[in-house]
Amino acid sequence: MKTISCNFKLLSLSSLCSTALLASPLALAGAWVPAKDSGYNKIAISNYEATELFGNSNPDFKEFKGQNLSYYGEHGLGNNWAIYGSLLYQDIEQTDTNNQTLSSNGLGDTEIGLRKQWDTKSLVIASSFLVKTPFFYNKDAELPRGNGQHDYEARLLIGKSLNKFGYFGLEAGYRLRNGNPSDEYRYLVEYGFSATDKLYFRTKLDGIKSVKNADEAGGSNLSVTPEFDLGKFELTAGWTFGKNKAGSQWGIEATYNEDVYGSQALSGKGFQIGLTRVY
Repeated sequence: MKTISCNFKLLSLSSLCSTALLASPLALAGAWVPAKDSGYNKIAISNYEATELFGNSNPDFKEFKGQNLSYYGEHGLGNNWAIYGSLLYQDIEQTDTNNQTLSSNGLGDTEIGLRKQWDTKSLVIASSFLVKTPFFYNKDAELPRGNGQHDYEARLLIGKSLNKFGYFGLEAGYRLRNGNPSDEYRYLVEYGFSATDKLYFRTKLDGIKSVKNADEAGGSNLSVTPEFDLGKFELTAGWTFGKNKAGSQWGIEATYNEDVYGSQALSGKGFQIGLTRVY
């Protein structure tokens, strides 16, 4: 999805991390799984705009805009298991070169998954399984908010604590798509560190590579074409506040993101502001 969402695995770390790192939501990213009954929530608003396409695959395209409200959460189940998921409300519009505009608003695809952390001496390794569901929109609308089919994704996640220098993460997965669109290879490279006990930064390259097995070539929503490649760069700055009486720690995040390479995909950029809670 090229519209901005909260994504999908923004955060998590363990006892390997430095004291400063554990004081921020960076203590909850990638391969690291929250302890039992602890977790992470994020509610965010975002905007996205694109006036170009990678590969110029649609000469009639003029502009795509999206304003979204998103929720992401993960919760530790114990024994190094966690449940996580996301929900997205979208307000999107797409304009062609004849200035004809299609628009849509409402809930988009919903994702829910399980992640298991496997202990090793030098690396944190985890595996995850995710299901994406299209229950909240009409796939036959003029501008559907997704492809309208179920997706199933398996992913391997690797994390490495760099102690006072933060952490580094790698992820690789395969998304099986139960419909006409192509299956996808998913990959991610991530680095984060805490500058102080309250201020932290995170950057990532989040990628999608089509398997090229789509049964159809087109789609009215150019942010979710049946077969595309995309690499998206993200840069996040976050600030945490002190814990409240209930033990929750609230914070705020600002994220800039930009599509940096791709094929048959939108080429745009956006900004997100989010409220975080670690408990």
